[in-house]
Amino acid sequence: MSETNSRQRRVTRRNILLVVAVLITAVVAVLLRSGMFREKEAGAIPLFTVRQDEFVITLELRGGELEAKSAENVVSPRVRGQLKIVELFPEGEQAEVGDLLVQYEQTDFERRLLNAEEALENVRADLERTQATQKAEIARLEGAIKDAEANLRLAELQVERMAFEATVERERAEIQAQKAVLSHQQAVDRLESQKVVNHAEIRKRELDIGRHERELQRARDELESTTVQAEKPGLVVYGRMWKGDRHEKIRVGDEIWGGINVISLPDLSRMQVNTSVNEVDVDKLKVGQPCTIKLDALPEPTFHGHISSIASLGRDMEGERNVKVFDLTIDVAEQDERLRPGMTATTTVTIETIPAQPDPPPDQIEPHTGETVEASRPLPLFVPQEAIFERDGRTVVYRLDSGRLQAQVVTLGKRNDNYVIIEDGLHPGDRVALLDPTRGADDASGRSRRDSHADTGPEVR
Repeated sequence: MSETNSRQRRVTRRNILLVVAVLITAVVAVLLRSGMFREKEAGAIPLFTVRQDEFVITLELRGGELEAKSAENVVSPRVRGQLKIVELFPEGEQAEVGDLLVQYEQTDFERRLLNAEEALENVRADLERTQATQKAEIARLEGAIKDAEANLRLAELQVERMAFEATVERERAEIQAQKAVLSHQQAVDRLESQKVVNHAEIRKRELDIGRHERELQRARDELESTTVQAEKPGLVVYGRMWKGDRHEKIRVGDEIWGGINVISLPDLSRMQVNTSVNEVDVDKLKVGQPCTIKLDALPEPTFHGHISSIASLGRDMEGERNVKVFDLTIDVAEQDERLRPGMTATTTVTIETIPAQPDPPPDQIEPHTGETVEASRPLPLFVPQEAIFERDGRTVVYRLDSGRLQAQVVTLGKRNDNYVIIEDGLHPGDRVALLDPTRGADDASGRSRRDSHADTGPEVR
């Protein structure tokens, strides 16, 4: 009897447990259907709270190099032939007045100077020989004139003596006198002609001497120009030259032509960044756009500046023949002893700020007109680009609504590297998913780093 009662109690307990399990299952099903757990399910996906703030569109330019805006440049002399650098003042050190900055190989210039000196001595000797020869020739011609004058006088006397002689003898004497006159005139003419020839020859010799003197002076100047000393103090920065397809700094042993900037002594009070922009982005840039500048060697501080020039013609990117870039210059606003020529820098150019910054007021006081000032443009709404998805040909975000992620069609505006403006479809404070919930949360944990976007108020660049 007691065994039967015990069996009945066990059956009753199992039935009760079964009923409780069924009831619990039903309750869970009801709760799931009511969406009580959907908040937890949605919480497995990183969310971002829609922000309303100033929106900045920027362009980052890497690989820029600092350079002084103005500098005292040491340019290789324009000489005949190439120059070979045999000595350079150490780069980055302070040069004082009189210090040797550049020394070029002098052998060819010394030989050229010796040749010019010998050539000048030869033409001077030629002039002396010519002058001596001409002097002797003039003396001979002057002697011939004197002989002709004597013969002429004798002929005249003979004519006078024959005045009372026979006609034939008198005519013979007159003929001799005429011949003497002619001989004398010819002697005088030869002397004058020789003087003209001598003057022309002397002039030619003098011109040769002048040419060789200039050649000698040029040789001296070229030899002197192979030694370059500092005329003012300054920090030494080496110039660059093309070596094959690379633009590298000049060093000892390089052979260069005249006119190349070998060394600069920069004015460190005014610096600039020389950088380049890809041809696909060059139309976004304008002279005057503001920039921030970070030195690659120093995490802080951030410097400021603006674009001062943009090249009109593109060039091949170094190492990439099929990529065109445009060079641009950015003036640095600050003065800082840490800004050194040759340092690499990354520049961020502000392309556009939404809403646009108001123009500064004019430097004058205008009377109050009583007109209502137009309200400024509202701040835009924006979300990370990871929150934008395509669904059935429409652009959507997944907005959290009553614990459920619902697809919301949106209209997009401008974007920057990380964020995109929402023109329509969202409101400030809405929370959107950073992953597509329709694809499941399989990789939610693997991509949890995106939580850095969620509700943290990131800086918008």
